[in-house]
Amino acid sequence: MSAARKIAVAVELPWTAQSDVPDPAALGNELRILWLIEQVRRHKIGVGKGAELAAMPRAAFMKLLGDHGVPVIDYSVEDFQREIDALSRQ
Repeated sequence: MSAARKIAVAVELPWTAQSDVPDPAALGNELRILWLIEQVRRHKIGVGKGAELAAMPRAAFMKLLGDHGVPVIDYSVEDFQREIDALSRQ
């Protein structure tokens, strides 16, 4: 497995005095994982690659995807119907 190339990104986020100052490392990790979830949603990377880059077990990443409304099985109704039709012709 090749090492993933990395970039560092600085992001300014709003903060109100009423809330605790977030831990920068924890916030950075959360933003990284949310970015990976979005990459899977946009079909830029697959579930397995997303789990690998998130340094999470695949099942845990799949649960996280589901929690964020991202389907873990991207199989259209039309594709499913074609599979059923193909099987019924055998």
